[in-house]
Amino acid sequence: MCRDWKQEQCNHHFPELRKKRNIFRLLFSFMTPKKLSMVIVTLTFVVTGAYLMQINMTATKGYEIKDLENRLSQLQEDHKKLNLSYIELQSMANILEQVPKLNLVATENLEIIKPADSVVALR
Repeated sequence: MCRDWKQEQCNHHFPELRKKRNIFRLLFSFMTPKKLSMVIVTLTFVVTGAYLMQINMTATKGYEIKDLENRLSQLQEDHKKLNLSYIELQSMANILEQVPKLNLVATENLEIIKPADSVVALR
């Protein structure tokens, strides 16, 4: 090594160390306390904004879910009412009530026709 290596701050035997030292000096020259505090403040604002956006989106989804649950319960009630109305319209009392309005005539002689014995071919 050189005898005045510390004074010159260079190393003639290992020049790659000098390059690394220059890179670190360059990086640390940009990071002054003022710039570092500005980076921290900016990062704090960005993280806070992202957090508020996430909370807002979560709350919005909660309201949408509540609205859909209310709509589902309303549709279930409508389904029950329609089902009850369907059963009511299919009842025998309703059909008998509709006979005169539809000009239907009641049958008196009822014949049941039985089909002849069916023949099925076997293989």
